Amino acid sequence: METAVALPSNTLVSLFVAAVLFAISRPIIRRVSIAESNPWLVRILTISLLLHLLAAPAQIYVVDHLYHGIADWLRYDHQGSILGPEFRQFNFSFANAGVRGIVNDGSVSIATGIVMAIVGVNQLATFLVFSWLSFLGTVMFYRAFTLTFPGAVAGHRRYAIMLFFMPSVIFWTADVSKEAIMMLSLGITSYGASKVLARRPGGFTLLAVGVAVGILIRPNDLLILLGGFAVALMIRPSGGRESLRGAKRIAGLAFMGSLLFLSVFLTLHYLHTSGGSLSLNQVSRGNSGIGAGLGSSNIPYSSSPFAYWRDIYTVLLDPLPINAHGMSQMAAALENLLIVVLVLISLRELRMTVRASFARPYVMMCAVYSILFVYAFAALGNLGLITRERALLFPLFLVPLCIPRTPRGRPPAFDWELKRRARNRRRRAMGRSDASNMPVGIRRSLPITTSGRGDTSQGHEV
Repeated sequence: METAVALPSNTLVSLFVAAVLFAISRPIIRRVSIAESNPWLVRILTISLLLHLLAAPAQIYVVDHLYHGIADWLRYDHQGSILGPEFRQFNFSFANAGVRGIVNDGSVSIATGIVMAIVGVNQLATFLVFSWLSFLGTVMFYRAFTLTFPGAVAGHRRYAIMLFFMPSVIFWTADVSKEAIMMLSLGITSYGASKVLARRPGGFTLLAVGVAVGILIRPNDLLILLGGFAVALMIRPSGGRESLRGAKRIAGLAFMGSLLFLSVFLTLHYLHTSGGSLSLNQVSRGNSGIGAGLGSSNIPYSSSPFAYWRDIYTVLLDPLPINAHGMSQMAAALENLLIVVLVLISLRELRMTVRASFARPYVMMCAVYSILFVYAFAALGNLGLITRERALLFPLFLVPLCIPRTPRGRPPAFDWELKRRARNRRRRAMGRSDASNMPVGIRRSLPITTSGRGDTSQGHEV
């Protein structure tokens, strides 16, 4: 943790930057709304954008008045304020700013310097840019969800409300931080993965871009996500025409292998240089103690899989309102209570996670990422760090809570609501009634439709 070093925040320049970011975002919002054919999305995205921008000054206020001027981003601010003017003079040396390496902290300082080279040494304006990048990341996550579940408007609305208004996603990515950049990186990567899994073009390009954005910031997050994507990629398609075959499949696996190798290499380098050990137990001990910035540390942790239930409580539910102390813990406790409520009202959707994971492999990727994230990040052993860094968990954790379901009392409309035998009967019946008289070329080009709502199956089975 770093102690506050005051940087200027020119209000007029910051307001101008906010206006420019808002003006740039409006065409993006309209385009996404048109692409999704959901007019209500304009209002949701606009409100979410405003909340992201308002969270930037809120971050500065909270750190100055509640956290006594202690925050990780002070280092990035200070180093970026040195690098920014140098970059503007086309001097790309990092020595004067004290940046020793580009993996992890160094990359954030360099990114801060790039932004300050554009907006000037202006703390609030820089925060606004980072918060805006995070907002773009959430839009990418939303696009990944809607591509996975096309036509399921009720599920789209449910996911949009949860994702775009989750307090942690808005607040903890509204500053100069790894979380802000990684929200964009993971969003682009997830959108690319959803395209690959849905057999749409451009997926591997987006994967490469997303990994490039975040690989030097926090490679361990990307490693978990790519691991989940690799699992999802292995799901066996039920129809040969829908599968990736031959050279394309081999090329895709080779590409995935290279990204995984790079992520593993940088993760090992990052963990070794930051803690001197690759043990999660050692990471937990390193974050425990007494002093400035440690906050609620000494959280018990064990790398044993049998302690995983405690990890779930630590990452998602600790503290609750009944055991919270102080304003910051109470704020986290209220969000934890919100998580409990969201899970309880989504039990009907959660029941479909396994079936939906095989019908829509993107759900499998989200489930694997969530499971591994909870296991790995419980090792932080510090509630303050966990509360902040779990902002990167929520966009994928919320996906199983929003799996589209048919309203109660109506016949099942989605593939994953049926058992395997019933799904096969439905497909055979639909193949005979809808496509028997079509020419073979046209019949093969049509998706397998499971309902009149426009939902199309990607042809995966349990």
